[in-house]
Amino acid sequence: MQTKDFFIIILCLAVGAATLIGAAMQLDGIRTAREEMGLVATTALENAPPSLAFATVALGAFRGLLVNILWIRADNLKQEGKFFDAKQLAEWITTLQPRFAAVWDFHAWNMAYNISVAIPNTQPEERWRWVRNGYELLRDRAIPLNPKSIILYRSLAWI
Repeated sequence: MQTKDFFIIILCLAVGAATLIGAAMQLDGIRTAREEMGLVATTALENAPPSLAFATVALGAFRGLLVNILWIRADNLKQEGKFFDAKQLAEWITTLQPRFAAVWDFHAWNMAYNISVAIPNTQPEERWRWVRNGYELLRDRAIPLNPKSIILYRSLAWI
C-alpha cells in the first residue's frame, strides 16, 4: 500500500470518528427536546398480556411491525364477524401506540359505526353497546392520554 492511500484511509477514519463523536454529543439535546415536546412514551405497558409485553420488549424498534401485524389481524377478524377478538386486538394496538391519536380515532369509529352496523337490527341493545364502547374508548382512555388532540374531541362529539 502506498503512503498516499494509507494517509487517505487514516483521514477517512478520523473524519468518521469525529462525525460519530459529534452525533453522540447531540443525543442529550435531542432526548431533552423530545421529552419537552411530549414525543417520548415513558410509561410501561400496563395490564397487557405477558405475550404482548414480551413481544414489545423483545422487538424494541420493530414494535411498529408488530402493530402492523395486529392491525391486519384485527381487520380480518372484523371481516369474519369476530368482533370481540377484534376489540381485544384493538386494545393491544392502542396499548402499543397510546400517543398516536389516529389509532384511537379509528378504533372508536370502528366500534361505534362499523361493528354496530354489522349487528342485526333485532339486537338493538347489542348495537348500542358497541356505540357505547366507541365513545367510552375515546372519553375514558384516549383523551386522558392525548389531551391536546383535537381529532379525538371531534370524534367524540361526532359519535
